[in-house]
Amino acid sequence: MKKNRTSLYLFILSALLAAGIGCYWYNAGLDGITVLNAATAVFIAGLPLPYMLGKLLPYTRGSRQARKNDITLASDSQLAEIGNIDTLILTRHGVVTEGHPYVANLYPAGISPNALLSLAASAEKQATHPLGRAIYETASQRGLQLLEARTFNEIPGCGVEAIVGRNSLRVGSLAWLKREGIDISAELITKNDQLAQKGHCTVFVANGKYCRGIIAIDDALSDDTLKAIRKLKRQQIHMVMLTRENKRTANTVAKKAGLDAAQGQLTTEGKLREIQLLKARGTGVAFVGRGPVNPEIAKAVDVLIELAPATKTIVTATEMNAVDLPAQPQNPHAIYLRSGLLWDFAALQEIGKQTLGRIKLNKLISLITFLLILPPAAGAFYAFGVPFLPAWGALAGQGLALILVTINSLR
Repeated sequence: MKKNRTSLYLFILSALLAAGIGCYWYNAGLDGITVLNAATAVFIAGLPLPYMLGKLLPYTRGSRQARKNDITLASDSQLAEIGNIDTLILTRHGVVTEGHPYVANLYPAGISPNALLSLAASAEKQATHPLGRAIYETASQRGLQLLEARTFNEIPGCGVEAIVGRNSLRVGSLAWLKREGIDISAELITKNDQLAQKGHCTVFVANGKYCRGIIAIDDALSDDTLKAIRKLKRQQIHMVMLTRENKRTANTVAKKAGLDAAQGQLTTEGKLREIQLLKARGTGVAFVGRGPVNPEIAKAVDVLIELAPATKTIVTATEMNAVDLPAQPQNPHAIYLRSGLLWDFAALQEIGKQTLGRIKLNKLISLITFLLILPPAAGAFYAFGVPFLPAWGALAGQGLALILVTINSLR
């Protein structure tokens, strides 16, 4: 809508300018034909056709290039925004790591490993968080007996709490359990620090007022993402990971992945604050995630990038043609990388920068054309004996500008 209003204003300005020039020369005593020619030539010279085409063609071409790279744009104008991005905010699970968390080890306190896992899985049975699902699936695969939860509450950024049998269970972060007054031994806190230094996620399991152990969960770094990070760093892209996880874990994962920075133990409000700080420095910020993204975060960033769902399925060459890549993003205003690979952002930004470059040159061509044909069309040199530029001359100038804009847009 904004672009349409701009074009309309330019058309109106051209008409007013033509009317003003016509009135001026009519009052100066020139004959009607000369006045009509001057007004028509000025109107033609002021038409924003090269300007409009100079934006439309690069966007159309850039959008076509994006589709060839399995990239779906919510709107063509996103190419201009993506060309100005210099900071990527990444989530851990599914972006920096493969998105398939698994139980790496169990550290019980006063109970058996299977009992620890059974307690946690009974509480996590209805959980939606990837770590909770990993705990439940591991217990199911081991054939452990699970109890039904009478009540269940999932607290974002903290964990879950449930009443299982006569037991009050809490499964979640160390900070949350401390706030709830859970008794946690110094040995478990030390073990938590050791696991965090290795990059493991730690999930504490409490039964009543006592912590019964730690479940260490890992998620392997994605080889594809590691290659993409190296390429993007060569393109001077700053990469930051924002996560709810332990700060030490976040820093360890970021260091292994080669990221520039990481911020851990962040709530949604904390993530929004970090985004605003980045934007306050004049940074173009894009958020990269897989699946639904908090609406507040989506609004806060300049561009939202959504990766297609990761899959473990291996497709053979003979089956490739029969497989359709996921086509629809879960975030309607997101740029959708259908390959599911961060690597494609590098190609997307190159397309965006090329599009911006073509638009800037097209604007320059439009401006030069306007400055060259408007003065003689308006009779700026008539007092020196130079005749008015005829309407067909102004039309020829506009036509030449349109040809140059088209050539530049398609090169």
